[in-house]
Amino acid sequence: MRPPPPPLLFAMLVLAAARPWCEPTPDAAGGCPRAGAADSATCVDLQLQTCSDASYNQTTFPTLLEHRSRVAVESSSEYILLSVLHHLLEGQCNPDLRLLGCAVLVPRCEGGRARRPCRHVCEALRDACQPAFDAIDMAWPYFLDCGRYFAGQEEGCYNPLEKLRGGLDVVEEALPSGFPPTFLRFTHHSYAQMVRVLKQTAARCTHVAKTYSIGRSFDGRELLVIEFSSLPGQHELMEPEVKLIGNIHGNEVAGREMLIYLAQYLCSEYLLGSDRIQRLLNTTRIHLLPSMNPDGYEVAAAEGAGYNGWTSGRQNAQNLDLNRNFPDLTSEYYRLASARSMRGGHIAIPQHYWWGKVAPETKAIMKWMRTIPFVLSASLHGGDLVVSYPFDFSKHPQEEKMFSPTPDEKMFKLLAKAYADVHPMMMDKSENRCGGNFLKRGSIINGADWYSFTGGMSDFNYLHSNCFEITVELGCVKFPPEEALYTIWQHNKEPLLNFVEMPQMVTTGDCCPQGPTSSSLKPLATPRSSRKSSSLPG
Repeated sequence: MRPPPPPLLFAMLVLAAARPWCEPTPDAAGGCPRAGAADSATCVDLQLQTCSDASYNQTTFPTLLEHRSRVAVESSSEYILLSVLHHLLEGQCNPDLRLLGCAVLVPRCEGGRARRPCRHVCEALRDACQPAFDAIDMAWPYFLDCGRYFAGQEEGCYNPLEKLRGGLDVVEEALPSGFPPTFLRFTHHSYAQMVRVLKQTAARCTHVAKTYSIGRSFDGRELLVIEFSSLPGQHELMEPEVKLIGNIHGNEVAGREMLIYLAQYLCSEYLLGSDRIQRLLNTTRIHLLPSMNPDGYEVAAAEGAGYNGWTSGRQNAQNLDLNRNFPDLTSEYYRLASARSMRGGHIAIPQHYWWGKVAPETKAIMKWMRTIPFVLSASLHGGDLVVSYPFDFSKHPQEEKMFSPTPDEKMFKLLAKAYADVHPMMMDKSENRCGGNFLKRGSIINGADWYSFTGGMSDFNYLHSNCFEITVELGCVKFPPEEALYTIWQHNKEPLLNFVEMPQMVTTGDCCPQGPTSSSLKPLATPRSSRKSSSLPG
């Protein structure tokens, strides 16, 4: 459980979350009169900074809470609480909760009439956000009482979250004259452009693709996934689940673009009748998350390619490195191994982990992993040219560099080589090239043998859910210029396809000259519930 709010906030929380006093007078029964929308109202411009992105631009006074001016709203305990809920809940339910609060604090006014927000929207959000409030032992704020300050659809209510994704669901951009629908624009994509491309791609290939969100970033951006399979949205028995994740560090953007291009490529090639892509999508369920850290990307993109520093935008909006934010299960594995407490099943997340700061992006990934039985994964990074694999944390914590293999070392090397061996630059023999110091290793390396760190996503995947994840460093430039993107795509298209084909290749033995030789190679294509391990994690 997360620690309680700081003491200085406690009085304010009690004040704003408690049952309200009545203004101006209580009703005959001693309770507060039910707030209602006025039959007529004087509409004035909405000038509240916290509510500047609301779906309307005019409000009216007095408000549903009887605040009679903007100054009265800004000095109220309700407004103060609404301003800090984002941080108290560590990004959960943002910006939904803020926009819902704005609908009460500064109600919508249009055509000389005040309108109340819809009760069903409030109730749905309350149910979804309750775990986040429970985690800090806080009650649902009184001023968001769904029965008191909201209305039914028959009363002409409106949805205050209707434009939450404003500007993202737009008409498809027309391609330049003469260009086929398979044309790829090798350009950097803003958040809105990325979402638009993914949704347009899913719309073109509705029978094999769909988009869905696994949650939101700290600043409220959707963590949007595009999925490809013969039955989108359904897990099929014995069909391997594979995920590719980009942009975990916001300033490492090549992976983000590669996955946007890959989504368009898979759709186009499927429609064109490519035997390879049709076979892939009919036998494997593929999930692409181009940007795990859209907030960090915005910081990096503001500086732009060629100007971005080595760390600007690396972390999320909470200043957390997402690839250091996962539970450290590797230390627990080493402890159990040394005590010979070998047991099957997954290593549980220690309770003390939740006492620290856990990013909403990290929580979203962990929930995603619990929902879908992934067997294979790759995280796309930038800053070097190499493929690394677990463990990332040294078996001797004081050693910054130490070969620390998992019991599935052969499997991980096979997966890493599946990417590196078909990447032209990783196989380039020049020691002067990017990543030249990894040549003698075949451009693959055990993570801890490169440098040791805790809280990484790859170790967590392996130890908590049995998912085999590798880390791919796509190049030494973290934010490459647009003119380099086409070449990067050409270098990585085949490695990406080869990697996502591995579950089926391992099963058939096509991956290896003598076929699978270890029991650890076979589980990649089996459902999680039936997978057994010859070692603690995998």
